[in-house]
Amino acid sequence: MNQDLIKKYIEIYGREIYSFCVYLTRSSEKADDLYQDTFLVAMEKGEIDENQNPKSYLITIAANLWKNQKRKYAVRNKKANIIYFQEENLEQLEDDSDSMEEQIIKKDEIQILRQLVDMLPDKLRIVILMYYMEEMSISDISEALHIPVGTVKSRMNQAKTRLKERMNKYEG
Repeated sequence: MNQDLIKKYIEIYGREIYSFCVYLTRSSEKADDLYQDTFLVAMEKGEIDENQNPKSYLITIAANLWKNQKRKYAVRNKKANIIYFQEENLEQLEDDSDSMEEQIIKKDEIQILRQLVDMLPDKLRIVILMYYMEEMSISDISEALHIPVGTVKSRMNQAKTRLKERMNKYEG
């Protein structure tokens, strides 16, 4: 694949792909490796079709690489410290119409939700992140993970149910 094309994809989708990698790996170090590996694999395969969804293709590569590397990471770092990715511009969620108290509550809720998503099993977490964070359609997720659409919907439902139950515990 042309290096200029890879540079273009890094410029356009790099931040989103990196953020996805951080959420998958729960570690900035591992995310760096996964991010680099994702673009290396894309370069080696050279199969990105600009008429299809290149971002979806890159997310698929990252998810598949993570599933393959998960055991290796687990063996090496049984008790690795979890480093949460703090997006620099969380303030973009702030709205002038919200009071300071409402803004703080929103930030707290987002942090709690991130922690709860991190607690989900990988098969549920990956589907949730692909759908909500990367805004992939259910059919795109199905195709990317090589699982039936019904399985994607089932995992989405399971994840939402678990998240709702856990959020209710926090509220209670």
